Amino acid sequence: MANETPNQESPNQESSIEESPIEIAVPIIAQCRREIAAGWTQVEAARTELKRTRVLHERWSELMKAAAAAAAAATASASEELSHDRPRSEGFVMVPALKRRRSRRRSES
Repeated sequence: MANETPNQESPNQESSIEESPIEIAVPIIAQCRREIAAGWTQVEAARTELKRTRVLHERWSELMKAAAAAAAAATASASEELSHDRPRSEGFVMVPALKRRRSRRRSES
């Protein structure tokens, strides 16, 4: 106990102190570079997916426009065919009921 000094450090602490900041930064920089490369891989995959789905989206949009035009044409022809046979009272308008007036007489006790 007399030979030990109070400020003596363990071997692990001494080795970490002896490493220069450059030696500490090298593995961190390598990890950052790996993560950046993985990020660019994800970006390229997303670009490929967007290119693939853009074609599908355009195709579906054209199909939806064609279907909407066909439905509009069918509705227009159906309304012309039925317009002579429809009663004029077909379009009802909802009118709120009148509220009854309550008597506010006070009861005499």
